[in-house]
Order: sequence, then structure tokens, then C-alpha cells
Amino acid sequence: MLMLMLVLALTVPLAGGYGRGGDSAESVFADMTANLREMSEILTSVTDEASAKAAVPRIEAVRAKMRDCARRARAVRRPDAATEKRIDEAMLAVQREVMPAIADARQRLMAQPPLVAILAPALQGMENDL
Repeated sequence: MLMLMLVLALTVPLAGGYGRGGDSAESVFADMTANLREMSEILTSVTDEASAKAAVPRIEAVRAKMRDCARRARAVRRPDAATEKRIDEAMLAVQREVMPAIADARQRLMAQPPLVAILAPALQGMENDL
């Protein structure tokens, strides 16, 4: 579920932005990519109760940045076909880079229910951040 939410965080915001704003699709994508990498690093860093507790405010901060990216993406003009193709290709590269680490972290964490219990409230509702 977490992996699906993060994939959606990458793809949904940029798919339909048609508004006008100071951001470009590329800048929003770059920020979302940085957020996904940061989330991956956070989840990978959780190994015990202390690191899980330390991860909670970091997860919440990344989620706030993701919500901001989603807000900004709604105001971005849809990119031209060439730019959209570049973003799509970059998105696939980011998914190949980040998603295996997130999947590994998820599998490792799911085997440790006490850590999941600490992290779950910070991750709950993440799909609504988009």
C-alpha cells in the first residue's frame, strides 16, 4: 500500500495540471522526486524503536512537502509533449531507483509490528495528500 501511495504521489499531480503559476512541471517533479527519495531514506533508516520514533516527525514533514507539491502541481500548466515525455521517462527512472528501496523497507518493517505501530499514524491517510 505504501509503495502504491508513493507511486501515485509521483504520477497523479503532474498528470492534469492546467493552471498558471510560477512553477513548472519540471520544478514540481524535481521537488516530488526529492520528497520520494527522502521518504525512502527515512523508511530505510528505521531499524528499531528509537529510529522509528525519530522517523515520525520526518515522515510528517515530508508529507507536508508532498501536499505542497500536489497543490503546486494543480496550478502548473500542462507541459508540451516533449517535456511531458522527458518527465515520464524521468519518472520511470525514479521509480526504478526509489521503489525497490521502499519495497524492501516496507517488507522489513511489516515483519516488525511494534515498529509499524509507531509509524502507522504518521503514514495513515497518505493517499489523501495528493
